[in-house]
Amino acid sequence: MKHRLIVLLLPWMALTGCGTPPQRAEFTSGYPTYNCPESLEGQVTLQAEVRPLELPTATPHQTSIVTRGMLARRLLVSVTPSGLRPKDRIVWSALNVATFGGTLLGWDRFELSSPDRRTEETSTVVASPGQLKITRVAKGRADLAGDQSIDLVVMPGGVAVDDTVVQFSALWTENGTPLTSDRVSPQLVPLRHPPGLDVVEATLELSFVVRVADTGNEWVCGSQARVTLVDRDSLRQPLWDLGLASANAIRKERLALFDPTLGAVRLVFDSPASAHSFVSWMRATGATQVGSYALSIFQQTDPSTARPFGPINEAVMRTLRPVTIADINGIKVGPAGEP
Repeated sequence: MKHRLIVLLLPWMALTGCGTPPQRAEFTSGYPTYNCPESLEGQVTLQAEVRPLELPTATPHQTSIVTRGMLARRLLVSVTPSGLRPKDRIVWSALNVATFGGTLLGWDRFELSSPDRRTEETSTVVASPGQLKITRVAKGRADLAGDQSIDLVVMPGGVAVDDTVVQFSALWTENGTPLTSDRVSPQLVPLRHPPGLDVVEATLELSFVVRVADTGNEWVCGSQARVTLVDRDSLRQPLWDLGLASANAIRKERLALFDPTLGAVRLVFDSPASAHSFVSWMRATGATQVGSYALSIFQQTDPSTARPFGPINEAVMRTLRPVTIADINGIKVGPAGEP
């Protein structure tokens, strides 16, 4: 009788007792295997926004040597469960940020929309010069959907350019008369800045695990976004140079200082006031010589290839010629490296 009862109970246990355990995400070398079902495709939206920041005095998580010309940006990321059901949860996520056109120098201040949420998850940030990875793991019944932000330090172009800015201790006397050219002494000040070859873009790839409330099954899905970290308006360095141009025309030639022992050094100024002051001094004196340097003119290359705009190469040196009195009235101030 006892054995007969066991035989009768076995089919009932198979139907009502021990069911199949919920599916769990499978990880290999720290990455989950993508298996997102069609019903969950596109149900989580990844959006990103960038805001400029003042540079920090020190960046705790630097990936390389900090150079002059770096820019700080706050990357705001929003993970919106637009198509998930209310009780479905994101329980694991990895956000990969890859930069193009610039170098990631460091990061700081990874924050969530609510500081209280930091106790509901474990998060790690790993950075390299071209990539950032943020991994988050939910604790208990926490949901990783929502907003997050991280502060980044970026250098456009990747490799710093060593350039030269020309400064003058004085061009005018106290009563406003121009100093003679033999009393003017240009100072060549070294300057390091990013080349600013192109804008800095970033692609964001989010891998995440959704735990479906009804079944407890976990599915690995993904979402992507793209954002501009550094736009073109932010690339131009605050430097100015002198060029020749007729009325309403672009500047095709640039001014330089020439010394046989040093070669030619482009006349680049760190403020438009300094540049305009020097042009006014040239017009007032008619000088074609500044101290031991001869004022010279060279042909400007195409603006798209003029960055970095510092050193004057061999091809440009072949176009070098002395400044004449007739050239002085055609000198115009403009952004360095641009027409």
